[in-house]
Amino acid sequence: MRLFTNISKEIILGWRSHFFLLTVMLAVAYFLLMTFLIPEDLSTSTQLILLTESEEIARAIEASDLNSESSLSFVNSRDELYETLNRSFNSVGVIMRGDTASPSFELVFQGHEDTKTRELVKLVVAHLLNGSDDQPISSNSVQYLREKQDDGLDIPFNKSFLPIFLMFEAVMMGMIMVFAMVFSEKSQKTLDAFAVTPGRVWEYLGAKVIFLMILGIVFAIILTALTVGLQAKYLQLVLIVSVGSFLSTSVSLIAASFYENLSQSMAAILTLTVIFSLPILSYYLEGFSPWYLRILPTFPILFSLQGAVFPHQGSTDISYMILVAVEAVLAFVIAVNLYKLRIRRVRM
Repeated sequence: MRLFTNISKEIILGWRSHFFLLTVMLAVAYFLLMTFLIPEDLSTSTQLILLTESEEIARAIEASDLNSESSLSFVNSRDELYETLNRSFNSVGVIMRGDTASPSFELVFQGHEDTKTRELVKLVVAHLLNGSDDQPISSNSVQYLREKQDDGLDIPFNKSFLPIFLMFEAVMMGMIMVFAMVFSEKSQKTLDAFAVTPGRVWEYLGAKVIFLMILGIVFAIILTALTVGLQAKYLQLVLIVSVGSFLSTSVSLIAASFYENLSQSMAAILTLTVIFSLPILSYYLEGFSPWYLRILPTFPILFSLQGAVFPHQGSTDISYMILVAVEAVLAFVIAVNLYKLRIRRVRM
């Protein structure tokens, strides 16, 4: 009962301190960052957006051989052409007229291309118009915007940051906040005063852990909903964030117990942040997962988050998350005993 009372006090204090408002604003800020500042595609190849006024030319292009880094997309109107160009930075529009006997074309550049790129595009288009029927291009080189179905298998580059942002903020949000909270209460001797009450240390620390867990869940749900909508598995997401936040906050409580103020603990905070962030290497470098990364608790957390927000890309391994939960409980038990020892020393 005292635990729920302490949690209620933490929530009320957090509400009055605008922690929930800051959490919502932070989630929206990360969404805007992914949407407007991080590109959807980092591909360096040039995409040709073709608008043909002749079916004869379109069939000839489909049967031609494209020996370049460019890919083809067909559109059916100038409006669709311009709309597609606006969505893709590395794309060039090609408007083809006439017939196969006397074709002509108009190139629509975006303005940032250098002379070399423009000349290369001209050569590619000329090759398309004079291509051979003996070696048809592969289906991977031609995309039809009107016929292509979104199978959801490819994650845009900007949205691929979602599991990372969730791990940094939803899971590791409590790391710095718990340092600040503990040092503030150390200066006010709040824990020492709490020790003379009927309350227990684990209830006092548990309320802080659960409060920071709630903030992490709020952040995760808002950011995920804004980014992928209803595609995510929200129950799994909540469970992963809860376990991860419980672990990171408990580890931070352990580290904070050895310092007296925030300035003394900066090295510890940075070290913990760097170590917990190392699994990002495996996230972006496919096949790179050495043992020293796999043993970190944030390794299964990060990939479980990926499976929760992008179900088609992976799945959540419950056995790994159970192991993380056990580690979180052990870390919390260690933290409670360290703070009990500190209270005993103060009394002596």
